Amino acid sequence: MNIRRIVASAMVSTAAAATLAAAPAAAAPAGPSVITDLLNTGSAILRSAPQTPRAPQSPGNLRNGVASMNLTVTNYYGRKYGPDLYATGFAPGVTWSARDRGNGEVKGQNCQVEVSFPGTSFATYRSAACQGDVGFTSFFYRTPGTYTIAVVDRVSGASSSKTFRIS
Repeated sequence: MNIRRIVASAMVSTAAAATLAAAPAAAAPAGPSVITDLLNTGSAILRSAPQTPRAPQSPGNLRNGVASMNLTVTNYYGRKYGPDLYATGFAPGVTWSARDRGNGEVKGQNCQVEVSFPGTSFATYRSAACQGDVGFTSFFYRTPGTYTIAVVDRVSGASSSKTFRIS
């Protein structure tokens, strides 16, 4: 129930109570027209109150404040040939950052982050940190090709991915 409806209901209830309480004890009870007028006034207030549209809730930002994930892949070990292009023997440095709807950092240990490394023997790195990084010193990607590293927060469902090439 929206706040305007709650306030309007409270006003109608208070007005009705005040009207009945203020009447002298010897006076005749209030006729149906007084109560009907109060109820009609309250109904009119409720009908005329503008409704504030609400944004639909996205899968992100439900339980831990995370609406999106940022992901950066760098060359932790190995040579970089250009944007998103690395030499064989490349070992990635991965940095992730959980973000709220305003793109602010979500800090703390309220995430269930999984970073996947398809095409390697180390398939998934897991962390509870909403902000973090991981790097490897062993040769990780030894075969030329196109690869995608992905990060997902299992609590909110927010995710991001980065594609790069090895040559």
